[in-house]
Amino acid sequence: MSALFKSLFHGRRSLAVTVVLVLVVAGIFLWMFRRGADAVEYITEPVGRGSIRNVVNATGTVQALLTVLVGSQVSGQVESLHADFNSVVRRGQVLAKLDARRFQASVIAAQANLSAARARVQSAEADLNSALANRSSSQANVESARVARDNAAQILARYEKLRQDGILSQNDYENAAANAQSTAAKHDQAEAQLDQVEAQIVSSRAQVEQAKAQVQQAEANVRQAQVDLDYTTITSPVDGVVISRNVDVGQTVAASLSAPTLFVIANDLTKMQVSASVDEADIGNISSVEEVQFTVDAYPNRNYVGRISEVRLEPSSVQNVTTYSVMIDVENERLELKPGMTANITITVAREDNVLKIPNAAIRYLPPGITREEVMEMSRGAAPEPDSKALAMDAEKTLPKAAATEAAARSAPSRPEERPLDRSAAQFGNAGSRAYAGERRPGLERTAGQSETASASQQAELAPGQLWDPKGKIQFPRQQERTARPGIVWVLGAQKKPEPRHVILGITDGTATQIVSGELQEADAVLVGDSTQAASAQTQQSRDSGGAGGGRFIFGGPR
Repeated sequence: MSALFKSLFHGRRSLAVTVVLVLVVAGIFLWMFRRGADAVEYITEPVGRGSIRNVVNATGTVQALLTVLVGSQVSGQVESLHADFNSVVRRGQVLAKLDARRFQASVIAAQANLSAARARVQSAEADLNSALANRSSSQANVESARVARDNAAQILARYEKLRQDGILSQNDYENAAANAQSTAAKHDQAEAQLDQVEAQIVSSRAQVEQAKAQVQQAEANVRQAQVDLDYTTITSPVDGVVISRNVDVGQTVAASLSAPTLFVIANDLTKMQVSASVDEADIGNISSVEEVQFTVDAYPNRNYVGRISEVRLEPSSVQNVTTYSVMIDVENERLELKPGMTANITITVAREDNVLKIPNAAIRYLPPGITREEVMEMSRGAAPEPDSKALAMDAEKTLPKAAATEAAARSAPSRPEERPLDRSAAQFGNAGSRAYAGERRPGLERTAGQSETASASQQAELAPGQLWDPKGKIQFPRQQERTARPGIVWVLGAQKKPEPRHVILGITDGTATQIVSGELQEADAVLVGDSTQAASAQTQQSRDSGGAGGGRFIFGGPR
């Protein structure tokens, strides 16, 4: 019995100790949990100083300034080829020849028709001359008949008087009357013949004009046949380099409704153009003075500098996304850029150097218990007045000048492996200008670091047959002033509690924002987050994933 009692006593004692220990541990956990829930850990980022660029990113395609599609206006079999891929060609140089026998026969037939038409002109002129001669003869016959008629009429009048006096016999009088009538009839006949000859003259002259018109038509047919014959020789319309050849010897070219493309010629590969597609949301910030840099996949570690030459008023809408074409001129003296390359473009629309900047997360951060409406009211009611100099973020300050770009291009180090181009490889570089101006004018052989005036002169050059005035195109003004805006950011005060700071915000690059003026210093640290936001994000993520596992809490707050 004593042993049983002792065992029960020890069991109850162990149970009590266990209960006490459980309560103590639960109290400790509850105290630490409440302490961790009440404590908020803040995440800060220092206020920095540096450069901020507001850029527009786009993609485009590298292409030549002038690309000519050389086709054939006549059908035939390719007899010979005189140019291949990458061939340097001059204006008027033979590229290919088609079988010309059929067109030569057409020329011979047209020339024969022309000779026959000229012979018909000569025959019609001879008929006209014969009719003119007949008219002279008919006029003489009319005059002779008139004289005979007048003489017969006078004789008849004398015989009439003699007959009345009884001197002339009736027979002689009747013979004189018959003779007068006969000569009058012959005179009428001669006049009728003269009228007939006049009509023949008019007809002969019309035949001569018709024959001459047939000659002109035959001459036009000869010229048309000769043009078709000339079209069998395909020549280059511009100086440049062949970047595509689409035919081979023996292939039949069929030119029916449209001219088939035989060759594609790039006018000047030392001056390329990038056709960029810029979103409509960004097109308002772009003008011809913006700084443009881009890279291509072939040379990912090299930046190319270009200049915007034109913003085309030709919208393109794909899946409700509207873009505009922005043409960017770039120098390609080393022939590194090739037609068709994809360019990753960065257009700098605003830039500030050596300015205070804060992370964009600091602008979005709200301390626990503070709403967005309260922050907006605070920024409206207590925003500091920035000085006018700080707000004057006009084009001269926010955008890099062309001179700065040119200076950067001059100071860009050249790679040791880059060697000057062989003269024979770059001879076609001035092809476009020599084609219509004899030789390149002085001052146009510029590099990427030369003056803006030289660039404008280069842009004014046109290919043969392009007769518009580049200065007559519309120019879009750039944004003259970029408006600063008030904002609220938060810092930790002396009590380790968030305190608002009023600032004037400037440009942003998507990650950081410029501080134009306000209550921040370079040594300050701004709040960008806290542990409550992390807990809320973790809870939301848990809910989105179906609640599996829940959130895990550690002393000092959720993690």
